Amino acid sequence: MSRRPTTTRIFFDGGCRPNPGPIEVAAVVRGVAHIRDGLGCGDNNVAEWLALRHAADIACALGLDDVEFVGDSTVVVEQASGRRPCRSGALRAQRAAFAAAVAGIARVRLRHVPRSRNLAGIALDARRR
Repeated sequence: MSRRPTTTRIFFDGGCRPNPGPIEVAAVVRGVAHIRDGLGCGDNNVAEWLALRHAADIACALGLDDVEFVGDSTVVVEQASGRRPCRSGALRAQRAAFAAAVAGIARVRLRHVPRSRNLAGIALDARRR
């Protein structure tokens, strides 16, 4: 009997203060927060994309084959899933980089949650205090 792969949820969030400003991102997988800063300056949308790409890099490093990326940016979740177009070249480049990063993962899903349920956002907020 073959076993179905277990889905791993990776929460992602990015932000900058002020907006635009210095970017910081977080990804939370299996209860561990992976936070990065020093990623340059940009707006919140760029920060969210960089957070999703950070989460994808972690998924690949862990060798995951069934991943649900969970974030609170409706725009990024919809664009990354292909349900909303990326109108600028910069956003299309972000989507292409994400697609390339997850190409080796057998099953990829994206899901939107409210900010209050995003573990990566909670981790970033805790770090700022």
